[in-house]
Amino acid sequence: MKIQQLKKLHPLMATQKMMQMAADDIPRREKRYGWEHVVYKQGLYMRCQLHSDILKVAFFLAEHMRARGRNPAYELFITRESGQFITYDRLHDKWMTAKLDMLHWPSYVRDTERKWINQADYDAIKKYLGGEHGGYEGLLQYQLHIRAEELKRHHKKETDKWDTDLAQVPKLPKDWERWVDKVGIRDNYIFYQYCRKGADTGYCTFCDKDVPIKRPRHNTQGRCPRCRHKIMFKAGGRAGTVLTERVYMYLIQRCADGFVIREFTGYRKYPKGEYTKPVCASWETRRSIYDKSGKALRAYYWGLYKQRKMRWIPSGLCTPNWWGDNEGKVYGKTLPSLVKYELSRTGLVETLSSNGIIDPEKYLAVLQAVPQLEKLAKAKLPRLVNECMSSYYNFKEKVFNAKANSLTKMLGINNQELKRLRQNNGGWRFLDWLKYEKATGKKIPDNVITWFCAEQIMVEDLQFILNKMRPVQIGNYLQRQMSAYRETSKVVLTTWADYLSMAKRLKMDTDDEIIFRVNKLFQRHDELVERCHDKELAIQAGEILENYPHVDEICQSLKEKYEYANEDYTIFAPSRIKEILLEGRSLHHCVANSDRYWERIERRETYVLFLRRTSDTNKSYYTLEVEPNGTVRQKRTTYDRQEADIEDATKFLAEWQKEISKRLTAEDRELAEESRSLRISEYAQLREDQIIIHTGALAGKLLVDVLLADLMENAA
Repeated sequence: MKIQQLKKLHPLMATQKMMQMAADDIPRREKRYGWEHVVYKQGLYMRCQLHSDILKVAFFLAEHMRARGRNPAYELFITRESGQFITYDRLHDKWMTAKLDMLHWPSYVRDTERKWINQADYDAIKKYLGGEHGGYEGLLQYQLHIRAEELKRHHKKETDKWDTDLAQVPKLPKDWERWVDKVGIRDNYIFYQYCRKGADTGYCTFCDKDVPIKRPRHNTQGRCPRCRHKIMFKAGGRAGTVLTERVYMYLIQRCADGFVIREFTGYRKYPKGEYTKPVCASWETRRSIYDKSGKALRAYYWGLYKQRKMRWIPSGLCTPNWWGDNEGKVYGKTLPSLVKYELSRTGLVETLSSNGIIDPEKYLAVLQAVPQLEKLAKAKLPRLVNECMSSYYNFKEKVFNAKANSLTKMLGINNQELKRLRQNNGGWRFLDWLKYEKATGKKIPDNVITWFCAEQIMVEDLQFILNKMRPVQIGNYLQRQMSAYRETSKVVLTTWADYLSMAKRLKMDTDDEIIFRVNKLFQRHDELVERCHDKELAIQAGEILENYPHVDEICQSLKEKYEYANEDYTIFAPSRIKEILLEGRSLHHCVANSDRYWERIERRETYVLFLRRTSDTNKSYYTLEVEPNGTVRQKRTTYDRQEADIEDATKFLAEWQKEISKRLTAEDRELAEESRSLRISEYAQLREDQIIIHTGALAGKLLVDVLLADLMENAA
C-alpha cells in the first residue's frame, strides 16, 4: 500500500447517531487498586468503508466525541490480497504497523469489551476478511493471523537451512529397535515367583524364555545360565513396576559430508505383573555431523524451537573439556565400513572394542586436541585412553613427549616396558613408575607397581624414602603398617614423612635402618611429637632459622600492616619463630611442627598471625594462616579445632580484612595472587587424592572440604 494513495481516500467522520450516543454516555469513575478509572458504556466507536480492494476502518474515542470532535483517533487500512495493514495515528500524525491491541488506547477503551459498530459495517468487515467475526474482534483476529504467518515465514527461512543439512542423515537400520532392546539398554533381569522351597525357574528378559535357576534372592546380581548375560533377580511379588536405568546409545552412519553421530536415550519398563511384556522406549536427542577426516562440522539437538514446536535446533560442538558422562553402547554393524575410511585415522573403533561403551563425540573432540590419542587406542591401552579423555589437558602435560614420533618415545619407555604397560592395562601412574624404573635401572615387579597405582601412590610421594629403601620394601612396609593400625596408605605415608622430618630435626641418624624403618610407626611418631615439644625452644627456633633464614625478618615486617584491634578482638603478628613455637605448644596444634608453614612464610605465600580476645591478649585463642591480601586459609584453636565462638570472631575477621585492604601495596597484591594460585592447585590435588581426616572431631571428612569450609577470601 502506498501512503500517498491512502491519504487521498475519502475521510470517515463520526455520524450524528454516534455523536448522540457518546453524548448520552455519561462517564463514571471507579476506584481499582487504589487508582481512579474513567469508565464508559462504550468507549470506542467504529466505521468502515471499502475503496476498491482496500478496507478502511475509522476508530473514534468517546471523550473526543463528547467534546464535539468528529475526527477519528486512528484509521486502519487493510489490503486482503497482499495481507498488508497499516494504521494512521491522526492525533500524532504518524503511520504505524502495530496491531490494534498494541495501539495507545486510553484505559477506558481497554477496560471495556463493548466497542460499538453498526450491523452493516460489522457484516462488511466479516465478509471482506472472511473470518468468523466482524468489528474489532474480527480485525484483531485477522491481524494476529497475518503476524503469525509472517513469523512462520521468517522462521522457515532459518529452519530450511537446518532441514536441508539434516536431509543427508540416513534412515535408521532395520534392526535398530531390536538392537536398542537387546544391546543398547544393558539392564536385564530374571523374574521368578517366590516359594518357600525356593524357585527353580525364572523368566530371563534377554532370552525371553523361562530358564532354570538355583536359590535366587531378590535384587541380587547373577548370570543367566542360558545366555550368560549379567542379570538381577527380581521376585515377582516384591518387584512392582521395574524401570531400567536410562542410558545413552549411539549410531554412526555415513552421510554426504562424511559421517554423522546420532545420540539416543532409552530405557525399558516392566509393568507390574506383566514382566513378559516390557515397554522399550528410546528417542534421538542429538546429531553431530563430521567431515571425512573426523573433524566436527555442525551439531543439532532435539528441543523446543521459539517456544512453538519441537524440532532439530543447532547446538554447540562437543569440546574436549566436556564434563558430562554420556558413555553408551555404539551400534556395531555400520562400523566395519567406516573404519576403512572415515574412522581409519581416529582409533575410535579400537577404543570401543576395548571399553565396550564410549561417548564418541567426546572421544573425537579430545582427539582433535590430543592427536596422540589415536596411537594409544591402536596400541590397546584403554586405561590411558580413558584417563586422557577425562582430563586431557593435565594428561597431555604429564604424559606425552609431543615432539616424538613413535609411541615408545612419546611415552618415554622402551618396547618391553610398553608390553608390560599393555599387559597390566596400566594408566599414567603405572607409566610413571615404569619411567622411574628406566631412569634408576632398579627393577620393580609388576604386582608392586599395580599395588602402588591402586593406592594412588606416585614416585613423588615416596621421594623422602626412595633413597633409603627399594620400592618393593616400601610397599611391604606400608602394607604392614596399614594392617597393624588399620589406616589407609595415604595416612601411613603422611605419618612416615612427618616422623622422618621430626627425626631429622632432632639430629637423629635418619640413614640408620632402625630409625627410618621403625617398627611401630605411629607410636614412634607420637613420641617424637612430644620430644619436639619438650626440646629447648631456642634450639628448635635456631634450627628452623637455619633452614628458613628470612622467617624472623618477615614476621617483624608484618606488624604495622596486619595488626588490628577492636573492643572484642585483637590480631597480633609474631615477632619471631619462637613466638610461633610457643603458640603451637599452648594450643597443641601442628603449626610449629610442620615444615610446610615455615616454607610458606619463607616464600611469602602465607603468614601466621594470632587472634586474641582484647580483654586477655596474653592468652592464646586462635592461630590464623593468612595470605598476603588477608584471605584467611585456616583459623584453629586447641588441638586444631574450631569452637562455636568462631562465628562471632569471623565477623571481626571480615572487619579486619576490610581495614588491611587499605594498607596493601602492589607487591602484596601480586604475592596474594601467586598464593591464591598455589592454594587452588594444592586443593585440587587434595581432592584428586581423596585425603581423609582420621582423628579428632573431623574424622571421616575430606581434608579439602574442611579447608574450603575454613577459607575466608578477602573480597575487599
